[in-house]
Amino acid sequence: MIRVRIRVAPAEYEVRVAPGLLARAGSLVRSVHRGAVAAVVTDRTVDRLYGAKVVRSLEAAGFEVSRSVLPAGERAKSLHRVETLWTRWARMGLGRDAIVVALGGGVVSDVAGFAAASYARGISWVAFPTTVIGQADAAIGGKVGVNLASGKNLIGAFHHPLAVFADIDTLRTLTPRAYRAGLAEIAKIGMIARPHLLPRLEGLARAGTRVPRPSLVAPLIRAAASAKAATVEADERDQGARLALNFGHTVGHALEAASGYRSHLHGEAVSIGMAAALRLSVLEVGLDPVDAMEAETLLARLGLPTRFRREPGEAFWKALARDKKRGRSGVRMVLCPAIGESKLFTLPALTTLRRVVRSLVRHTGGNP
Repeated sequence: MIRVRIRVAPAEYEVRVAPGLLARAGSLVRSVHRGAVAAVVTDRTVDRLYGAKVVRSLEAAGFEVSRSVLPAGERAKSLHRVETLWTRWARMGLGRDAIVVALGGGVVSDVAGFAAASYARGISWVAFPTTVIGQADAAIGGKVGVNLASGKNLIGAFHHPLAVFADIDTLRTLTPRAYRAGLAEIAKIGMIARPHLLPRLEGLARAGTRVPRPSLVAPLIRAAASAKAATVEADERDQGARLALNFGHTVGHALEAASGYRSHLHGEAVSIGMAAALRLSVLEVGLDPVDAMEAETLLARLGLPTRFRREPGEAFWKALARDKKRGRSGVRMVLCPAIGESKLFTLPALTTLRRVVRSLVRHTGGNP
């Protein structure tokens, strides 16, 4: 008998949520990596705000730094952009002792992490998320990848960062729309696992939809990040408990793909997906209708969309049918039997979901 024993590295890593981390980027990266080269990947918006600061800090810590700048937005999550990174790194002679520094939101960490996972059969990376959605969710857990025209995140890998350093001061420069979109992932965690987060989100809703002081959002980010970390520890490869994190994403991903990733931010699409999942949960797994409506109302009070602008066309339903979470016998969706709980449910047909979607078209509203 031949045994192959594999110890996945890193076995564990730090997620730090605190102010002032970008100014210390060099020493923080040096604390987890001894190599000489740091390949920074960011987007145009974040580069304008923070790129020079991070490069200076890395250089002061002794790194030779290259910087690659992606277009801002979901459409940058493409194989073309990853190939551009690979090509640049190859021309530089980047070796496996280099480290990739992902500076930006969820799109940047997905693209940079996937490029790192696949270049030279895998090089190290570290994340400096600069958005609510990146700090609370996207940078944690090692799922990295890009989109295809036919579906969201269909090309990807599991490749954990050496560390995640979330500087909450970066939240000051978010647009109100980007800030609100990030709250969707925190609301998701509250609805499927941590219901005590929902009253705290209500407090933010009462404060209005403008970006509050980072210190007010930081406790929610830490709580969501902690819940995400615990779920990843229990199910790193997305085979069991981690599937619950897809709540709202089946419909949300189809909505994004059907529009060519142009019409909604990721959190906005997930919010609409959660509204659909809540209504479907009432019909299929016994969620209390009052609880469902209160949760849906919270999303709206946070300034998130809960309605389709128009009835989805065939592109939406095709994208939903191609979703990577599709089971052999039907589309799989995460539903809520009760707020704070989750259940993976296979739809034997799309009839009920079509009714729910129609009930959420902006012109009709109402209950399914």
